[in-house]
Amino acid sequence: MRSSSSWLLAGALALAAEVAGAAGRLTIAPEATVAGEEVRLRDVAALDGDAEALAEVPLGPAPGAGEVRLFDGALVLGKLKRAGLDPRVVTYDIPAVFRVRRAAQEVSETAVRAAIEAFLAERLGPGATDTVLRTVELPGPIRLPVGGFTTHVSAPAGAELLGRVRLALEFVMDDRPVRTAWVTADLARFGPVVLVRRSLARGEVITADDVEVDRRDLSQVPRDTFTAAADAVGLVVRTPLLPYAPLRREQVVMPATVRRGDAVLLVLDHGGLRITVPGEVRDDAVRGERVHVTNTTSNKELTGRVVDARTVAVDF
Repeated sequence: MRSSSSWLLAGALALAAEVAGAAGRLTIAPEATVAGEEVRLRDVAALDGDAEALAEVPLGPAPGAGEVRLFDGALVLGKLKRAGLDPRVVTYDIPAVFRVRRAAQEVSETAVRAAIEAFLAERLGPGATDTVLRTVELPGPIRLPVGGFTTHVSAPAGAELLGRVRLALEFVMDDRPVRTAWVTADLARFGPVVLVRRSLARGEVITADDVEVDRRDLSQVPRDTFTAAADAVGLVVRTPLLPYAPLRREQVVMPATVRRGDAVLLVLDHGGLRITVPGEVRDDAVRGERVHVTNTTSNKELTGRVVDARTVAVDF
């Protein structure tokens, strides 16, 4: 802050200039609001006469949108003198400290919603008609410098656009990013969900009459819910099922391809040699699953992979 002696000196110089017939005057207000990224003298001062020649002198970077920066009057005076200010010609009135606020505009929730909906339409294509943006949670006021802007929305890599999703909004002005804000969008997406029509007990095989397809909000059902009835028909119930509950993949299993006690053909392929012997299955298993078997000729226990209901490929 300027000392008393400095202010007296400035006053004496101003008085001397007036006596000499000063040709200009410069007055900086205690507070000012600017729009640009850099503060210039014309933004904060009233300029008359020869002082107008100093209008474009840069005083320093502007604060962020809606924020305030304090400028030291003595430092500003030094910049002006280096830029050509002559106290004998131009009188000046510069506060010891003055405040500069950056003009700002606040992005409305409506504008944010519109940007997200445009992003969804582009990302999901025809599927966007099945998606509803329920709510948007902003991190607080989103303030930008005054002027036109565009908004680019992006989602983290691999993020599914379903339920509560964090989205990045990048605001661009004059082809330059000016701010990025993260928002939380709650997305409902409607699609087919398979429901069971009746109570089903453990071990029952699901038939076409046992299931139907309804349109539901996919964000409100488990991720492993069946969406096509044909995928569920023929599966075996693993846990008891209630009527009109969504059918989940963890609640069913594939029907056994072979069962304990089944007679099968044991096949061994090794070095171009193929050997087949009769065998018996020791466990229930599905196609592709490993299973214990017995060579009924030698009574030797082996392990193999189920090929089909009649064949097990055994290990060498």
